[in-house]
Amino acid sequence: MTKKKVIIIGAVAAGTSAAAKLRRLSEDIEITIYEKDRYISYASCGLPYFVSGRISSMEDLLVNSVDSFSKRFDLNIKIMHEVTEINPEEKFLKIRDMTSGDEFDDYFDYLLITTGTNPSGLPFFKNEKNICYLKTIEDAVILRDFIDLLIKENSSDNEEESKKTGINSHGSKEAVGNVSDKKEITANALVIGAGFIGLELLEAFSNKKLDTVIIEKTSQILPNFDTEVTDYAEDYLNRKGITILKNCDIVSYSADSRQRIISIHTSEGLTIKPDLVFMGIGVRPENRLAGNCGIKTGERGGIIVDENLKTGFDYIYAAGDCVEVNDLLSEQNKIFCLASIASKQGRIAAKNIFDDIKQAGKIIKNPSGPAEKYSFKGSIGTSIIKIFDLQIGKTGLSFKESKKINKNTARIEIHFPSHAGYYPGAEMIHMVTIFDKVTGKILGFEAVGKESVDKKTDIMAVSIFNKADIRSLAKYELAYHPSCGAAKDSINIIGMIAENLFDGEVEFIDCEDLKAIIEDKKPAKDYQIVDVRNPGEFKAGHIEGAVLMPLNTLRGSLEKLDKTRKTVVYCKTGYRAYVAYKMLKNYGFADVKCLNGSYLSWKREQFL
Repeated sequence: MTKKKVIIIGAVAAGTSAAAKLRRLSEDIEITIYEKDRYISYASCGLPYFVSGRISSMEDLLVNSVDSFSKRFDLNIKIMHEVTEINPEEKFLKIRDMTSGDEFDDYFDYLLITTGTNPSGLPFFKNEKNICYLKTIEDAVILRDFIDLLIKENSSDNEEESKKTGINSHGSKEAVGNVSDKKEITANALVIGAGFIGLELLEAFSNKKLDTVIIEKTSQILPNFDTEVTDYAEDYLNRKGITILKNCDIVSYSADSRQRIISIHTSEGLTIKPDLVFMGIGVRPENRLAGNCGIKTGERGGIIVDENLKTGFDYIYAAGDCVEVNDLLSEQNKIFCLASIASKQGRIAAKNIFDDIKQAGKIIKNPSGPAEKYSFKGSIGTSIIKIFDLQIGKTGLSFKESKKINKNTARIEIHFPSHAGYYPGAEMIHMVTIFDKVTGKILGFEAVGKESVDKKTDIMAVSIFNKADIRSLAKYELAYHPSCGAAKDSINIIGMIAENLFDGEVEFIDCEDLKAIIEDKKPAKDYQIVDVRNPGEFKAGHIEGAVLMPLNTLRGSLEKLDKTRKTVVYCKTGYRAYVAYKMLKNYGFADVKCLNGSYLSWKREQFL
């Protein structure tokens, strides 16, 4: 019996996952992988930490070597081979050997496309020598080597200045600082784009003592998150000495005779003089091969597949970052560049290719009968990023994303220690839970903190995936020890607050709504804002126009408040405000609301 041949294009996450699964399912399939890079199956998420030096050896990033992987799973792996054309009707590929330049054809019975993504760039740049990307291991090596070269050049230029002010030959760290009143600033490293990869590299630049500036075109870092979370991260980065320029676009630049960018000019009239420019504005799906052969691609540039990961051709599948994925909450196609999704899709595609071959009679069928197709119905986009020692997690929709498609979108903001407050080492976690205020369905969750963000995000991801009601969180039984949790976990607290909301036991006003009221003086006259914290807390900072009425003396001071006016109460994190809310309601105050998230959500400065 002639073996059926499966060709896989691409050998990082989805491709190698598929190859290993396919071989485990059968020894009677010929499997060939074409990869245009020299490395396969590497930990791309670890590249920033190789650049920083936290991961010292490039070999530590290699999950599998070509030799080991090919021998273990009997694979024909061709590295440094670029597929240049797919002929789906005649089932063959055109391939170019990137080492020799030779071109040849190869035929397949089934094809799996896992071509991943390419980094996005700005069209007016001309591949200047100090522009760096971070997509492959080779990119990481180039970036790390260039940083080392930059340090050496700057040290040679002015060793004395280096000892006093840092390595920047243009200026000192003070030259970056507050740029609001400056027309020109200098920076060792300029990061264009404040998404995941740009922010993850900040640790690398900081470890190398590079003064760093970030330019972001939108109004916040991590644009897919809510500002209720990212504002804390921005405050944290500012305290780390990172300069963040938001609502800022590049309009032109200048390069020197060495083909290095020496100045960048922004839409705000600012000139930045960088030594290194890192492009972190995102990635785009590598769809050229698919598009050129008639395989359908979507509005976001990814390959369109069904839930079995099959394209419009019965014998061609696609998986990983190059495909568009159904967002299970918005029912919209998105590009989720997540290794967790890619590896799952690779496995599913392999199982379905195997079933296709088996059902065609080319492999002895399983005695139990034909297997059902494995399906990938979509994703909720669970992700996490670590910047220095700060973790930022998200699953499901952000509040702003949900509001666009669901008029019943609401949120609960809480601030809770990572474990019991009396046990040493507790760190505050700031959390936002997005839900449907009519049905109770959880729609999204975001968190930022130094500890346990992954745990909280994972719990909420499972809850969202299983379509849980937010009130059910109150009943979750979670592991507790003072060193790693609380008797009432923060997840339980979110559920209890939701129970109170649905039972009419509390009402909230969001910070942005209260700020709009204060800014508009006319409606502000109808409100009284009550701060129920202690005098020391109030003195350290409070909301404009608020009156101090500490909770423990509030009951005896109620005559100072007007029952007919709209009342907003707040404390530090929310609990004392809730107690005050119940007290005021019990004493006949008609219109009372708690400030959602209380003062920490108002100020959004916590990481000192």
